[in-house]
Amino acid sequence: MASEESFLVLVHYRGSIKRKTRSGVKFTDKDPLCIIVTPTTTYDALVSCVLDKLGLEGVKRVKKFFYRIPTAVLHDTVKFDCSTIGSNEDLQVMFLCRRQFPEVRTPELLAKLVDVVSSSGGSNRNANTIAAAAGSSSRPAVASSSAPVYEPPMQPVASPSFAVDLGGNVGDEVRHGEHIPTEMTMTWSRI
Repeated sequence: MASEESFLVLVHYRGSIKRKTRSGVKFTDKDPLCIIVTPTTTYDALVSCVLDKLGLEGVKRVKKFFYRIPTAVLHDTVKFDCSTIGSNEDLQVMFLCRRQFPEVRTPELLAKLVDVVSSSGGSNRNANTIAAAAGSSSRPAVASSSAPVYEPPMQPVASPSFAVDLGGNVGDEVRHGEHIPTEMTMTWSRI
């Protein structure tokens, strides 16, 4: 069970920041995560919780959070600006603002997610894709996102059964009943 000091935070992870004239800053994600935090929640714990709920642990990392920080209350309207949260000290600003602006019942964050980079320098995304080259056989070509694929052009090779003298050195005599080809059909194969 959550203690009295714990509270709900909406974490947007697919949206963007939109500046509005009436309320200041707004996050555009329509389907945010709901995270329960306490004033003792650390930045690393918040990051871990968000990635765990999204099922992206080890695949994505949180580069930083943007906090929709309340700046003023004018009549019934709360004005917001945007602040960056990237450490425990930055996260404490959210907890302090929660106490100073009780009108804002649910703080909002926007998580900037980026791909996790492996130790070799490449990203964790699936680098191999299978594609068939246009006009080629049905053999797939394997492509990598880190290096272009070069497939040498296929050179046609005459079939070994192709036995016609292309030099035109035909004997002078043609016997009756002997078949003389009038149309030549060539068979090509790939190596």
